[in-house]
Amino acid sequence: MPLAATRNGEMTLGRVGGAPVVVSPTSLLLGLVIAASWYPLVSGALGDLGAVVVLGTVAATVIGAAISILLHELAHGLVGAALGRPPIRYELLLWGGRTSFGPPQRAWSPWRDAACSLAGPAANALLWIACRSALDSGALTTPAIHVALWAIAWLNLALAIFNALPGLPLDGGQALASLIAQATGNRAAGLKAAAWGGHAVVAGIAWLYLLQPLLIDHRRPSATSLILAAMVGWTIGSTSWRVLGLGGAQRAAARLDLRSLARPIATLPAAAPLARVGAALDDGAALALITDGPTILGTIDTAGLADLGAMGEGATAEQACTVLPAAAITTSLTGQEAADALKAARAVSRWLIVIDGGRMIGAVPTGAR
Repeated sequence: MPLAATRNGEMTLGRVGGAPVVVSPTSLLLGLVIAASWYPLVSGALGDLGAVVVLGTVAATVIGAAISILLHELAHGLVGAALGRPPIRYELLLWGGRTSFGPPQRAWSPWRDAACSLAGPAANALLWIACRSALDSGALTTPAIHVALWAIAWLNLALAIFNALPGLPLDGGQALASLIAQATGNRAAGLKAAAWGGHAVVAGIAWLYLLQPLLIDHRRPSATSLILAAMVGWTIGSTSWRVLGLGGAQRAAARLDLRSLARPIATLPAAAPLARVGAALDDGAALALITDGPTILGTIDTAGLADLGAMGEGATAEQACTVLPAAAITTSLTGQEAADALKAARAVSRWLIVIDGGRMIGAVPTGAR
C-alpha cells in the first residue's frame, strides 16, 4: 500500500494485526550510517564490477537491515499477542525500532514481558541462521548478492547478541528486569539491576570502539565507529542513568503518580450529538472519549468543542472528535516510565489517557496546546 503521512513527518507503511507500522524520519540517519560504514568494504570487494553494482549492493544491505529490524519488532508483537497483550504500534527509529503494547487482555506476569523482550533477538538469530544456510549452500553465484547476504547475516547476528545484552533499554535488560521481578516481586530491584547492566554495556562499547584501538592496537578509531558508538552509548547510558535516579529531574520523576493527576473521562457513542458532549463536559468530565462499540474513535475536550461551534447542531461526536494517537495512552502509572509517557504524549495530544488494571481511569493534561 502507498505510504501515508502522519504527524511529525512520520510515514505509515501499513498495518500488521491492526497495529500501524510507522517509520520515523530519524531512521534515515541510521540507514546513512550503515551505508557509510559498509560502502568502503563493498567498494573494495566489488569495485571492478562498477559503481552501479557497488551502490546497488550497499542499498540492498540497507534495505535488508530495515527488514531485519522490522521483523525483530514484529516478533515482539507476535509473542505479546499470543500471550494476551496485543501490540498497538510498531516504529522504525534512529536507534532501531520500538513496539508499543496496549493493556493486557488477561492476567499478566513479568515472565511474559521477558518472553516478549527476548522474541526480538531470537528472530534475528533465526535470520542469521537462514542467511548462513543460504550462503553455505553454494547456490548464490552472483557476487553482489553473496556480499549483500553476507552483510545481512552478520548484521542479524550482531543485532541478536547486542540486543540480548542484560542492560537497559536493550531487550536483554528488559528481560532481566522482568525475570528479577518475577522471582522477587520487586520490579524496582529488577530495573536497577538492568540499569547497572546498561552502564556495563556502555563501558564495553567505550573499550571496544575507543580504548582498545588507542591503547592496544595503537591506531585511531574510524569516524564511523566513533559516531555509532556515541549514538548507541548515549542512548543506553542516559536510559540507565534515569532509571537509577542519578539526576535531580529523575528523582522528581520517581515521585510521579499519574493516578493522582487523572481527571474524569466521559465515554460517549459515535452518534452522540455535540450538545450531549458539551453537557458531559459541563458536568465535570475533562475529556469526552468517543467510541464505536469497543473501538476508540477519538476525543473531544472543552477547547476542542469551542473550536467546533461552526459545525452546526446536527453534527455528531464521530464527525468532530480528534483521533487519539497511540502515544497518548499509557499503562505506566508511576516513576520515570510515567514521566516518559507524559513527555511522549505531549508531542501529539493535549491529554494522556491513563489505564490501570485494564480500565481507563482518567486523563492527565500534558500541557500541549
